[in-house]
Amino acid sequence: MKTIILKNSKLKGTVVPPASKSLLHRYIIAASMAKGLSKISNINLSEDINATIDAMRVMGAKIIIKDKELLIDGSSFSNTFSESKFLEINCNESGSTLRFMIPLSLVKKNKVVFYGKDSLFKRPLEPYFEIFNKQKINYLYEPQKIEKLRIGGMLESTEYEVVGNVSSQFITGLLFALPFLKGDSNIKILGNLESKSYIDLTLECLEKFGIKLENNGYQNIKICGSQKYEAQNVEIESDFSQAAFFIVANSLGSKLDIENCNKFSLQGDKEIISLVEKVDNFSGEELIIDGSNCPDIIPIFSLKAAYSNKKVKITNVGRLRIKECDRLKATVEELSKFGFDLEEEKDSIVINYREKTQLKTEKILASSHNDHRIAMMLAIVSTVYQGEIILDNAECVKKSYPDFWEVFSSIGGKFNECLGE
Repeated sequence: MKTIILKNSKLKGTVVPPASKSLLHRYIIAASMAKGLSKISNINLSEDINATIDAMRVMGAKIIIKDKELLIDGSSFSNTFSESKFLEINCNESGSTLRFMIPLSLVKKNKVVFYGKDSLFKRPLEPYFEIFNKQKINYLYEPQKIEKLRIGGMLESTEYEVVGNVSSQFITGLLFALPFLKGDSNIKILGNLESKSYIDLTLECLEKFGIKLENNGYQNIKICGSQKYEAQNVEIESDFSQAAFFIVANSLGSKLDIENCNKFSLQGDKEIISLVEKVDNFSGEELIIDGSNCPDIIPIFSLKAAYSNKKVKITNVGRLRIKECDRLKATVEELSKFGFDLEEEKDSIVINYREKTQLKTEKILASSHNDHRIAMMLAIVSTVYQGEIILDNAECVKKSYPDFWEVFSSIGGKFNECLGE
């Protein structure tokens, strides 16, 4: 399924969003470093999660996929490491996999080569390169070649300085690796920490697997060395970044019962609930939203804001430009095609600053930009847009939500595959 034609329809019924991708990445990694058998239940095997599973297998973990469960034995983690030959890790298009695996691959003397899609290596890696330069870890970065990144060496137990406004994934990667080293370490976070909620998910995961550390106000995190991960059985809650599409659909007139969403979750994308309420209840001249801690839900929230006919400005979302596509530009470009009023600024999206929205009704050629979150946002557009939407690269949802279109159809979404595709 490459190109589909979406038709207007409200959604109705019961939907259970897939397991949290952010939590799955983390628990797979922790279990893969723990001696003994861990069981992770309520899993969702997206392309990103498969990349992390494959990577941890390369690093020595034994992982069995059984129905909706993962059985993981990390007793042999790092036994595959070698100073004489390169381990090969393919991260596909998963930024989490790449940034988590880089420090994990250096907890012992090792040589590793990373592969992945070209779009993945457009994302920044400089915080790691700065560490490599300080610690004299060898690396060769050639993103234009098949072998994108080669590294060789071993991390030191020391103080690490990491900027907080590029990606929390660098901090998470170090948090997983440093307890494995012999000596104590400290992560000093420079500047403002964005996406703090993702660090909270990492800290929660580490605590469940028996790792001790000291978080001093997210300014520095002290990690004792020579720790051991303890095997655990865990069940993964639903992903609020995926539930967000259905939550917004409900706010636009659909009638869905959304199940298995933990109201006490630490997931930052749970913010979609309060953001929708803010828009619905807002009666002032301009609503300012800081999107720095929940970037993944900004495209679908932009649809909600645009449809509201209220003036909304979403700030601090420049990092959307370094996702699977330039999501800031793509969100504005695609929603504008339907008659919604959006404008793009350097790190902001401004909404409904001109005349009130007048939706078109003709057939629209829309693009997913080969980005799963843009594709799913456009699916929800079809619940309010009366015309047909021709959407390319619809299969890109496999990155995070492989059965999205089947679920969408089961709850009343209407689409047909284009003939000849």
